[in-house]
Amino acid sequence: MNWKEVQTVLRRLAHWSLPAGLTGLSLGWTVYAVGEILAHQAPAPLAYTVAGIYDAVWLYALAMETAHRRQGSNATLPTALGWLFLVTSVGVLFTHGLLSATAVVAAIGAVVPAAAKATLIMAVEREATRISPAAQAQIDAVRSATRDQVAIGRVVTRAKTDRQTTAAVLEREEHRARGKAQKVRHEAAEKLTKLTADHPAADVPDAVPALFSDEDLARVLGQWSNGGVSPGVSPVSPQVSHVSPTPELPPSQGEGHTPLDWSALVQVAAVAGVDTPEPGEPLSEEQLTVVLRWLRHSDNPPLSYRKALAAYRAAGFVAKEERVRKAYAALIDAEDAQP
Repeated sequence: MNWKEVQTVLRRLAHWSLPAGLTGLSLGWTVYAVGEILAHQAPAPLAYTVAGIYDAVWLYALAMETAHRRQGSNATLPTALGWLFLVTSVGVLFTHGLLSATAVVAAIGAVVPAAAKATLIMAVEREATRISPAAQAQIDAVRSATRDQVAIGRVVTRAKTDRQTTAAVLEREEHRARGKAQKVRHEAAEKLTKLTADHPAADVPDAVPALFSDEDLARVLGQWSNGGVSPGVSPVSPQVSHVSPTPELPPSQGEGHTPLDWSALVQVAAVAGVDTPEPGEPLSEEQLTVVLRWLRHSDNPPLSYRKALAAYRAAGFVAKEERVRKAYAALIDAEDAQP
């Protein structure tokens, strides 16, 4: 017998040890209780012989009920006899306990046969429903694969949730920043109006010079990343050779910009398979992309987003700035993805 078979035998012994022990204790206690009670009415040898026969029949009924349960067959008579003898044994032990001791001891003694019956039924039911090791291995594999899928699904769902939450937070911050900027512009306009009314002055410039354009910013960042800040450039206030406001492009021709080729727009729309976009009319997403592609490549080098937006407005097309910005970003991503 190898170690695996020994383990199997030990597991079976451990499985049946409690029902067997309680059943043996219940039978011995019942023989003693029945014999002692009958000894008051008949000779002791006869009394204990009857008690032994009683327990033998009960034990045989339990054995037959166990065998039928393990085979899954009908066990009406053994089951009925088992329950009948169980009720009788409980009554006998309770009566003997009252005659010999207290009610508490009688109740505890009467519980022993019921506990033996209950553990025996549980042991038999488990033996009757045992499955083969191969089937158990398949069940374990299915459960493991299911747990893996559930765990991965939870992680993916949490990742999607985090992404959506982060996007919502960024959008909220962007809206707050826009609101603050609008508030600053409003307060500055009110203050300028008030100061102009209180302190009129002559020779006031018509417009304030614009901030860095996209090209100026790229040039300054290139100086910082390629060779560090040059000796003539301050790290706090970088000096740019020439910063000028970016002019808006008119529909046909803008200052410093190649005249717009409206026939090229028709060709680009035809290649994209959409209707030719018309200024002043609502545009679909495809038409918006066609217009931005046409404007971006209407000059060399291609226009930045700021100049493309100015050209878009100057050409008479309408759309919300956020929509235009998203479409332009998607256009840049598509161009970068091309080999």
